[in-house]
Amino acid sequence: MLFSTLSFNLCQMNILMETLTKTAAMTIEKSEDNFNTIILLTDFSKDARNAMSYAVDAFGSDVNYKIINAYYARTSSATLLDINDILAKESKQGLEKDEAWLRKEHPGLFLKLESKSVFGTPVDAIKGLAKDKCNDLLVMGTKGSSGIDSVLFGSVASTIIKTTVIPVLAVPPKFKFDGFSELVFASDGHTNYKQATLSPVKKIQKMFNSHVNIVTVGVAESDFDFNELELDNMNHSTIEDNNIAESVTNYCFSKNADLLVLVPQHNNFFSRLFHKSISLELVQQAQMPILALEVK
Repeated sequence: MLFSTLSFNLCQMNILMETLTKTAAMTIEKSEDNFNTIILLTDFSKDARNAMSYAVDAFGSDVNYKIINAYYARTSSATLLDINDILAKESKQGLEKDEAWLRKEHPGLFLKLESKSVFGTPVDAIKGLAKDKCNDLLVMGTKGSSGIDSVLFGSVASTIIKTTVIPVLAVPPKFKFDGFSELVFASDGHTNYKQATLSPVKKIQKMFNSHVNIVTVGVAESDFDFNELELDNMNHSTIEDNNIAESVTNYCFSKNADLLVLVPQHNNFFSRLFHKSISLELVQQAQMPILALEVK
């Protein structure tokens, strides 16, 4: 009788272990296909809150959100050092308000939120957070006019995007999430992108069944096989034009793009694509979020 009981318990244990193993495997597979942790950078402005709401509308409650505020006062004197203590207190209070606001904006969702004040500049804060490999996307709002101009030339957004130590999704002011049906991926036509670099695009494509429009401008001949990107549902177009910025912007407009994807590398293509000569009128016409990928 005792032997039979032990055998039954061992059998139950084996079944439990097999179930746990399968569940763990499914969890790992899910984490590779979806975003796990998204950083929401805030300065407590309307544009920052809009970007946070945009992120929740896009990615829902299946991910972890970290609301981050960076505070810093350039000082060395004892009197001015007290300012950092004041800023730290204000940062904590601001984060509490932003978290409460975000939950109120999405009452039907059980959001997994974590708030943190970070001493230093926003760029320093992001570099520190990038060390945690669980953080796989940063969402932030932009200021200024709108669209590409404010994303690339706003002091904070510009610096963060150009350093790209973590993929950045920059959301223009008042822009509301309306799906990711059409993506435009601006490429130089030569760079061999690693699969790790393209991971955010693949995750978005799997979540939203997105169509990816790859466009190269000013490249007569490309030495890169775009099929190696291993993206589903994509097409490639080449536009021979010296005005890269205008061509990409018009192309996004023609495709009714929901997102412009870039790999901000220090090369001639990127410099020409985002030269400050882009006209404000053209930028406003093509207002859309921009996803800057990290070069792996």
